[in-house]
Amino acid sequence: MAKPAKPAKPGEPFFFYMALVLLAVVVSGFSLAGFSKAGGPLSVPVFLHFHGAVCLGWFILLAVQARLASSGHIWLHKRLGQLSLILAAAIVLIGYLVVAQAITKPGMMIAGRPAVFGAVFPIFDIINFSIVYTLGLLNRGNAAAHKRLMLLGAIMMIDPAMARLILGLGLPGTLILLCEFAIYAALIAYDLVRLRRPYWASLLGLCLFTGALTFKMFVDSFEWWPSLISAVF
Repeated sequence: MAKPAKPAKPGEPFFFYMALVLLAVVVSGFSLAGFSKAGGPLSVPVFLHFHGAVCLGWFILLAVQARLASSGHIWLHKRLGQLSLILAAAIVLIGYLVVAQAITKPGMMIAGRPAVFGAVFPIFDIINFSIVYTLGLLNRGNAAAHKRLMLLGAIMMIDPAMARLILGLGLPGTLILLCEFAIYAALIAYDLVRLRRPYWASLLGLCLFTGALTFKMFVDSFEWWPSLISAVF
C-alpha cells in the first residue's frame, strides 16, 4: 500500500485535547498514589506495574491517534490503529487476572469494599470498555462514531485514576463522580456545538456509565453476586 503524498484535510482537535486530559489524570493519579506508599512505587508488585503500563499504553495511543487524525495523517492513523487490537486484548486479559488475584487475597478491599463486592468496579470497567471498543472497530468507516467510541474506551477506564487523584489530593470523594460526569458533559456539549444534537455514541457511553454506577450502588444487596464472582473467577 502506497503512502499518500500529503496529509488529508485536518479533522477535529477536540478529541486530541480530551485524550490529553485523560492521560494527565492517569499519570498524575497513579503517580500520586505510587509515591504516597511507604515503599514508593517499587513496593507495588511487578504484575501490577505491567498492568498499569498496558493501560497507560492505551491512553498514550489514544492521544497519538487523535493527534494523527486531527492533523490529517489518516494513513498512519489506520496503520498504528492495529496496535489497539493487541492493547485491548491485553487490557481485558490482564484486568481479569488482576481482579482474580485481588479476590483471593484475605481482607483485600477494592474501592473501600470487600473484594468480592468491590470487584464490581473493575469488572464493569472491563465490560464497558469491551463494548465501546468493539463498537469502535465495527464503526471504523464512520469517523464521527469511531472517534467518540475510542475516546469512550479510555473514559470507561478513568475511574481508578480519577479516584486516586481526587483522594490523593485530599479532596472530597464526591468530586470523583462529578469530574467523571463532567467528562461526559463535555463530550455531549461538543456534540451540541458541532452537530446541534447529542451523538448516539456519546449517549451510549453516558448510559453505560450511569447503568454501571446504579448497579455498583446496589451490588451489596444482591445475594447472588458472591456466587457469580466465585464461578467466574
